[in-house]
Amino acid sequence: MNAQDPSQISMPPPAAGAPDPLAELQDIHLPAEIGLWPPAWGWWVLVIATIVCVSALAFFIKRKKSRNAYRALAIAELNNSHKQYGDEQNSEYLQALSVILRRTALSGFGSQFNASLKGHDFLQWLDEQCAKTNQQFNQGVGTALLIGPYQKNPEFDRAALHQLSLLWITEHRNQWQKIEKPAQISIPKNNEAKHHV
Repeated sequence: MNAQDPSQISMPPPAAGAPDPLAELQDIHLPAEIGLWPPAWGWWVLVIATIVCVSALAFFIKRKKSRNAYRALAIAELNNSHKQYGDEQNSEYLQALSVILRRTALSGFGSQFNASLKGHDFLQWLDEQCAKTNQQFNQGVGTALLIGPYQKNPEFDRAALHQLSLLWITEHRNQWQKIEKPAQISIPKNNEAKHHV
């Protein structure tokens, strides 16, 4: 068989009364356009991931606010007692301040707080929970909490103690936060120092 070019193959002319065979062919059917619904699986994954992320963010924000709600209450009570007790009622103010600090400690630390702490031990504990107080409870203006509530008219810097208490309430680390430990400096022993020189 000879291979001929298909364009050179001649077709016999159609008979006068014969129907055209090409007229019986059906036209090409195009597929339907791709609609917006249902979306592809990648969009479903994106929607689900977005919902999960937004839900997790809302959960963590709500949990943080609820864990720190006691701070707002303590600040309101602290400011209220500061206004309620005048300058001539310093001993009552110190008693109220001590109660507020203890309640805040119980709310923030729960069973980790030793409620039986008293005196210098309690003030030292307050300083340990908030490094920003710079030992002012145990060695500074906070010492007014030791004997001031039992004196008739104690002398102390009321504004400084109020600011110190406000600082502690807002900045202390509670049971859900890590307590920052101060960096320890390694001091070489005498034998080690000789070898380094």
